[in-house]
Amino acid sequence: MAEANVNIEAQLRIRETVLDSISTIDPYGERQVMTSIGRQDIEGTKPEWSKQTLDVPSATNTQTHGFTVTFATADWRARTQDFNYTQLMNKKVAVDLSHEKVRVAGIPKGGELDKQKTLKYNALLNDVEAMFVSANTRVQPLPGATAQSGRSAGIQTFIVTNAIAVGAGSFPSKSLERSYYHTLAQKCKKTGGRPNKTFCGIGAKEAIGSWVTQTNRDVSDQGRKLQTVIDTYETVSGVQDIILHMQLTSALLMLETGRWDAGWLREPQWFPYPANGDFHGGDYRLEASLIAWAEESSGKITGLQYTA
Repeated sequence: MAEANVNIEAQLRIRETVLDSISTIDPYGERQVMTSIGRQDIEGTKPEWSKQTLDVPSATNTQTHGFTVTFATADWRARTQDFNYTQLMNKKVAVDLSHEKVRVAGIPKGGELDKQKTLKYNALLNDVEAMFVSANTRVQPLPGATAQSGRSAGIQTFIVTNAIAVGAGSFPSKSLERSYYHTLAQKCKKTGGRPNKTFCGIGAKEAIGSWVTQTNRDVSDQGRKLQTVIDTYETVSGVQDIILHMQLTSALLMLETGRWDAGWLREPQWFPYPANGDFHGGDYRLEASLIAWAEESSGKITGLQYTA
């Protein structure tokens, strides 16, 4: 018996099915550094802090019995100071009032502004994370006629004591080598650091995974050996959690996270626009900085060839 195929597209007024849901993808939303370091309320646009160190140990510290003590002005440990500047950030949102009346899949009627606010709020926090891990040069905020935007120095800027730049000298390869990583850990240990977390991009994390021999490797349902992914790695400085960070590609940060703080002058806050147009919206604003209590406790490798 012959069958007559029905052309669905030729039928009039056939309603398309649009699922009432919206999928949001955010590869940066974990904000691993922000959630790993400490938090500090600050009360100015130039946070300052003091640092001090101990004397170098001496095995020849000897005195005779009944010795007399004489004092000098150098008999105390001088402190040093460091500082940063705050960075004022914002994210704007504006939604047409007519659009709020339109039925949009995945959005309740009149709910577009709230949806956009959520997206912008998370994007703003991602900007703060980017600031923390950056190599930004600090810039003083200046109001008035000068109108200079403040910029906070990032972790890569502060770390100068334990730094390895690959691609030249003793570190010729631009790929992460095991010896490079261990050399950095040794540098941190010698300066009193106990780094507990390493933040790096995909290429560096895969390189670290290749250094470890796994005797009992997992096997997939298809009988294939699975790729080894390393979550921890031990060096002379202790055990570091190896954390994938999507905003780091050419740099690796080995941090003692207890020596770093996020400084908040202004927490994220919503400021609505005045009703002067056929739209409504506003912007999120915040002002934050980074505090490096002891950059010598941490280290960095820069110049890696990996890309996003």
